Amino acid sequence: MNNIKRISLMTAIFLTVALVSSAVEAGVIRINGTIAGSESYAPFPDPAQGFYVNGSVTSTDTQLGPFTEFYTAPVAFAFPGEDTGASRLIVGDAANGDSILTCLIGNNPDLCANGDVRHVDPWTIIGGTGRYTGARGSFTTDQCSNLDTGETSGTISGTIVVRGR
Repeated sequence: MNNIKRISLMTAIFLTVALVSSAVEAGVIRINGTIAGSESYAPFPDPAQGFYVNGSVTSTDTQLGPFTEFYTAPVAFAFPGEDTGASRLIVGDAANGDSILTCLIGNNPDLCANGDVRHVDPWTIIGGTGRYTGARGSFTTDQCSNLDTGETSGTISGTIVVRGR
């Protein structure tokens, strides 16, 4: 009789772990892919102090599916690596209102091999709309941006945790 209880208890533990593990994994979306798009730049009132950047990039090769990220950030020369910004990822065609909201604090400007500006930006997911309401997580974009043409491209990698998915 003790063996039956032990086997029943072990089976219950195994099923609980299996169900909890699959539920957690079901809410995790990995983002690993490429991005490409364009940026526009506007100088601060005193151009020697910095500029504003507005951009949009698209991606079609991540587990998230096709999306467009729209972002804006000031780049202040007096505080390198301490810039702030915000973005919104529009997932799919945006007709259903699915989007992911993010913020950026800090970036790491450098130069790419071709002379373009390289920026590695850590983004924090702070929520969303539609099926991404309550989303959390983070991702990093590693981009090369041409300040003359506005072209930008690079990679995106990270994880989104979505409730109720």
